[in-house]
Amino acid sequence: MARSRWRSHHTGKVLQTASGTESGTGPGLTVYAQLAGIVLFWGANWPLMKLALVDIGPLAFCAVRLFGTALSVAALAPILRFPLLPQRGERLMLAVVGLLQVAGMMGLSNIGLQFVSPGRASVLAYTMQMWALPLGLLLLGERITGRRAASAGLTFAGVVVFFNPVLVDWNDANALIGNGLLIGCALSWALGATLYRRRVWRTPFWTQTFWQIAASALVMVPLALSTESGHPIHWSGSLLAVVAYNCLIATGLCYWWWGKALSVMPASQAGQIVCLVPITALLLSAIFYHEPLSAGVLASVAMIAGGIVLSARAR
Repeated sequence: MARSRWRSHHTGKVLQTASGTESGTGPGLTVYAQLAGIVLFWGANWPLMKLALVDIGPLAFCAVRLFGTALSVAALAPILRFPLLPQRGERLMLAVVGLLQVAGMMGLSNIGLQFVSPGRASVLAYTMQMWALPLGLLLLGERITGRRAASAGLTFAGVVVFFNPVLVDWNDANALIGNGLLIGCALSWALGATLYRRRVWRTPFWTQTFWQIAASALVMVPLALSTESGHPIHWSGSLLAVVAYNCLIATGLCYWWWGKALSVMPASQAGQIVCLVPITALLLSAIFYHEPLSAGVLASVAMIAGGIVLSARAR
């Protein structure tokens, strides 16, 4: 029986199955409810991360989050019955991919969040699809279809609008640095996802997830200690709550739901739903951080979201 590869729109990871689905049935209401939960929890995490950075340095928060998440995913191993070690010959490359699309993405986004509102940060991070197109052409020799080119062009137009002087103060160095770091976050994520697509993986989905997070934690912990030793951590109740939320809900629970969704529907279909994450983050940021939703912002977000959806639908 032919094997199929289903790619995670959010992370670039793949869940392999022997046939179209594990159960042979289509998605039910429970799966759609879980995907809605993912959109809400991932979207809400951007404002929450911004809140946490008041009490902790960006790399230290990333290190704590990755370490705690690695522990929570490892705790799932006996329940979901997956090994913690990847297949031989895949460990180094999975670690490299993890450093790019987990450590690099999280680290750059956290630093950028110090200078950029959470709604704007989430939208810029999700331009990953646009950067993945030229990387796929250069590194994989992928064919650029008309739909994929249109999706990248639409996203790029949205980014250009997002950076016009009305929305970004080009005289504010911090604003430029923050926005640049968020673009770097999307590039790192796109590069990791592109390298991931270069081969078919024999390692199970959950083992891949654990290994990438664990490898990222092993690098991020000493990096945070060496660069942010003078930045004290204020262990407030809000910080502990955000850390717990990131480790248990935004990562552990949501990745579990994501894996279950991919067992009964194509990643392209699930990915279109997850495209709502930056929209959710932007709306929540407007509510809690009073991030302005001007006509320019809404037009830019509409173009970027349209490009993301078009990319998710592209073959």
